[in-house]
Amino acid sequence: MEHVAILLAGGSGDRMGASIRDKILIQIGGQSVFEHVLDAFIQSETQDALVVVSRDDLQRKELKSIVRKKRISLPVFYTLGGSARQESVLNGLEILPSECKYVTIHDCARPAVHLTALKAVRSAVTEMDCAVSLAHRVTDTIRQFEQLPLEQPAKGQLLPREHLWAMETPQAFPRALIEEAHQSLQATVTDDLAVVEEMGLPVLLVESVFQNPKLTRPADLPLLEKLLSRNTMNNSSRPPFRVGFGYDIHRLKEGLPLILGGIAISSDVGLVGHSDADVLSHAIADAILGGCGLPDIGHYFPNTDAGIKGISSQEILKKACKEADRLGYRLLNVDASLIAEKPKISPYLERMKRQLSKTLGLQETEIGIKATTQEQIGALGKAAGIAAHAVATLAG
Repeated sequence: MEHVAILLAGGSGDRMGASIRDKILIQIGGQSVFEHVLDAFIQSETQDALVVVSRDDLQRKELKSIVRKKRISLPVFYTLGGSARQESVLNGLEILPSECKYVTIHDCARPAVHLTALKAVRSAVTEMDCAVSLAHRVTDTIRQFEQLPLEQPAKGQLLPREHLWAMETPQAFPRALIEEAHQSLQATVTDDLAVVEEMGLPVLLVESVFQNPKLTRPADLPLLEKLLSRNTMNNSSRPPFRVGFGYDIHRLKEGLPLILGGIAISSDVGLVGHSDADVLSHAIADAILGGCGLPDIGHYFPNTDAGIKGISSQEILKKACKEADRLGYRLLNVDASLIAEKPKISPYLERMKRQLSKTLGLQETEIGIKATTQEQIGALGKAAGIAAHAVATLAG
């Protein structure tokens, strides 16, 4: 039981209005908010046990009934929450199995949490052994006011949003770290990442790819219903397939080495670039990242970074595969086309496939590479450069 999740289900839900007795038991899309959270954690296969923290004995009885009906194979432990969130988390920590090494803490008021988010957070906490939180970039304009200007005008301070991130759950921690942090906490905080930050320790963020809003007010219900409908489809036993497309082009110049698909090509001209300018590998990497909904390789390997000058594009491909794995996606196959007037590339295609199969972790039969010319049309037809197109298929 190395990985255990604490599910916080005991929030008061005051802002939902008097007509709603318990927001965790609200029905959305045919099942309760709590059931949606359970489904996500079970299907993600990221945890070895669950700890459910309930508000009172009545709620605990209802949550136990839901768990029994689900016939969950994971061990599930129960405890009551406290008057504040910090106390509820502490109560959950106190009943963790002795074998537990990593703790994931999730607010059940976020029922739209996606499988890929759960997998990414688990991967990050295991690999980095530090405090980790799912988070998203702030895109709104944010101002800070000492006095709220709701009735009278007041001066505010504009906060630079490029430095602002909104925290979500799940958040994950090495067990020893989060236990020590909570036991020594003196301040009042609103999430568990802040508990660790109170110790002066750094934290790691995992960028949220899918919307994961918190159920706070009745107005949140329509969006959650839409998101949960999407998740039900995407989290089903039939894995969704994703397709990414990549394109790259580099200029040719005399006296430079020519690398394509990780293979040195005999040529009196080579490609110009900040890395080894392997246009084929770049296109494949962008296809993988694009299939995951991630930025292109320039985001991860900017040409302004002198430290990566001349980097092998096989390392760029490995990074793309690692990002896909972090989000829970598995690369199924790639298909690529090279466009070059010279040199003749076809004699090298099988060697490229062998090299790329090692880098990508695919069989050679799962990699397609073709080469063609531009029929002397345009800049590529005049041998000014080489271009590559690539398609990647992923599942997860």
